[in-house]
Amino acid sequence: MDKSRLIYMLWNKLNCLLPVLILLSGCATTAPAKIITPIQEEPSIISVMPDQLESFNYQGYRYFDESSDGFTMRYSNMGKHRLADVFVYPVSKENLSLPHDQLVMGSTRATIQAIGSAVKTGQYANFNVIGAATQARGIRTVARVEATYLRENLASYTLVYQTEYDGTLVKVRVSMPDNDANRGSQEWDRFATALFDTIIEHIENEGEETLPAEKQAKI
Repeated sequence: MDKSRLIYMLWNKLNCLLPVLILLSGCATTAPAKIITPIQEEPSIISVMPDQLESFNYQGYRYFDESSDGFTMRYSNMGKHRLADVFVYPVSKENLSLPHDQLVMGSTRATIQAIGSAVKTGQYANFNVIGAATQARGIRTVARVEATYLRENLASYTLVYQTEYDGTLVKVRVSMPDNDANRGSQEWDRFATALFDTIIEHIENEGEETLPAEKQAKI
């Protein structure tokens, strides 16, 4: 089956109901702006996040807004003009009953729609999905989309990874200059997998801590 048909099939799979629209962060072709830590209490996950992972360094975090539980963390490699943004946010109450796969596909579709909206407003140009797939990691589904676009006339390459666990959606978006070396690197997959594992393990541990001692002993 050729790549265009695979992309078309995934695009159709992504066409499920989920009205969540997550706005995108900036592209990796410019130096990352310093993230200002908000007044809200620091998310507990920050304490276990690595300061350095693969070729990226942790920069900071911010909440989506003052009333939101969702937040984003930023990693960067300024020398290589690469940015990685990690989004962690709860599934909306009206969608909590949806199956895991639908949550992953729906949220990934929302991300692609957000990029499309950014194209229409002139933030990006020549947006083109060049690869899309899903992969089962144990009981977890991970969606992976790669695309190219222009920002300020600079050719850019981006990968979006999306999964869900226990009512929490996790997205990793890596952006960088578009070249053969970046397209051929396996680092981005390793980076996203390591972040997913860290975040999901933290969610699991938090869940166990909130259970009564008697129930914890049964797990």
